[in-house]
Amino acid sequence: MASAEDVTRKIAAMWPDPAVREQVSAELHRYGQAIHEPEPERVRLAILKLCEARLDRLVELVATAKRDYRDVLMWAEYPSEGRALWAVRSNLSDEERRRLAEVRHEDRQQYRDWLKE
Repeated sequence: MASAEDVTRKIAAMWPDPAVREQVSAELHRYGQAIHEPEPERVRLAILKLCEARLDRLVELVATAKRDYRDVLMWAEYPSEGRALWAVRSNLSDEERRRLAEVRHEDRQQYRDWLKE
């Protein structure tokens, strides 16, 4: 589960300047204010993961999340699965189901590793 502490820690790791950190935090908090913007900490972490420590990219991703938060979650948390177009079919073979499970596991591990950094 994502926490506000995780968000604060990642911001500090990505932006050493306190003034920039404050700006980043304010921008991130634009997401999660509306009733249709769920899981703010999770989405904010996804934005941080995707923005490459670029404020302009962070602004774009906040806007994207405000339109449809599921996009940034997919890109950040399930990057390989999101590119595996075959995985959306309902009639996967046993081998494809096994591979999809592997891809999901790898995506989760990659996200956990990033979160620990």
